[in-house]
Amino acid sequence: MLIRFTVENFLSFNERVDFNMIASTEDKNHSHHIVKDDNPESIGLLRTSVIYGANASGKSNLVEAMRFARDFIVDGVDKNDNIPLRKFKLDKACAKKPSRFEFEFRYKKKQYAYGFVVSETKVEEEWLFEIGINKEEKIFERNQDFTVNYDHEIFLGLTNENKEQERIEFETKGTRPNLLFVSNCKERNIEYLIPIYEWFDDILKIITPKSKPFALPLIIEAKVEDFTNLLLDFDFRIEKIIVSLTDLEDNKKISQKLKNKIQKEFPLETKDKIGIFIPELGAIVTNGDDENHPNLTFQEIKLLKKDKDDELIEFELSEESDGTRRFIDFLPMLELLSNDNSVFVVDEIEDSLHILLVQAIFDFFLNDKRNNSFQQSQLIATTHAVLLLGIDKIFRKDEIWFIKKNKYGQSVPYSLANTNVEDLDLVKGYINGRFGAIPLPSLIT
Repeated sequence: MLIRFTVENFLSFNERVDFNMIASTEDKNHSHHIVKDDNPESIGLLRTSVIYGANASGKSNLVEAMRFARDFIVDGVDKNDNIPLRKFKLDKACAKKPSRFEFEFRYKKKQYAYGFVVSETKVEEEWLFEIGINKEEKIFERNQDFTVNYDHEIFLGLTNENKEQERIEFETKGTRPNLLFVSNCKERNIEYLIPIYEWFDDILKIITPKSKPFALPLIIEAKVEDFTNLLLDFDFRIEKIIVSLTDLEDNKKISQKLKNKIQKEFPLETKDKIGIFIPELGAIVTNGDDENHPNLTFQEIKLLKKDKDDELIEFELSEESDGTRRFIDFLPMLELLSNDNSVFVVDEIEDSLHILLVQAIFDFFLNDKRNNSFQQSQLIATTHAVLLLGIDKIFRKDEIWFIKKNKYGQSVPYSLANTNVEDLDLVKGYINGRFGAIPLPSLIT
């Protein structure tokens, strides 16, 4: 679970700003929205947050800062490439300053603070601490010197006899300047820090309106009944989802030139079943079961609906509305939020969706009894759907965030935690500018 994210000198964030999922002790509403481990050092965390703001206020920039940091951790950059920073431009001094990112998160009953400071050419600083209410224990720190706390329990089992410590020391010196140490440990299969990498690779998922649902057909294959029931519950009148499979070589929709390109670039050496989204096709190509000579398969999603005679008629996904396609893109998210420990950050969650569908998504995640009661997932979303603030008080005060720009063009996030708004009409208050974070065009009088 995400505890806190801080960013400095990136996009519209000049000074260090903080976004957190820490539950306020003063807000007693919706106690089931709070997750806390049995560990006495555990912090009570919120399961959801919504972020409001005017256009160009910085909502999407906050999501983009998370996405950049996550991708840099998971994918890194090539050996001779610069780090693609996008610094704050409205202060000339920022051009010479590095950018800073830090995540605090809970994973496998431990809480960590992991962050880094980077310039365009190198990692200036990097750190990992185990944290708690009364705890801050260093695991490693990288700046001008590199120090590793081998006494920390993350290195349990490490002995000089098997030369693992010597190997780690070698990697601290050998990590290239434009690569994070955590990323290098994953590349070099140093198992002690792989759980940190895993949280970013497996747990943290970021969706924007431009994101492609590259794994959707793979997940649907195993979850057809569950996904069909969700579509019926959300009143889409779709009787069934099916995945249409054809051999890539036999598919008539694809030119031979594109087939050759796909076959050349597909990572055949993988041992796992994977899917690659092909933008030119709007569909997925997957490998087969033969690991040595996989047969590439073209996968398309088809939908079955009943006609007036109660017969099932097949529709291609391309024939559906933007809203239907957008919701179907969310099906894996809803499944993982229900039964897994995932963190989803969604930019513009209401894009192409009716507000009541957006409400239903939050209600399903927070209140549906079919969900795994032990799951520790989080759903964080930016939105313009103001009416959500007035529908039966879906959210706690500390789950409602706003972002506005100050007079220097810097985005500033803040929440309603510990504010006295119980008797206030939040929709009216927000539209009237009570909380800021709204556009003020001069044409409105």
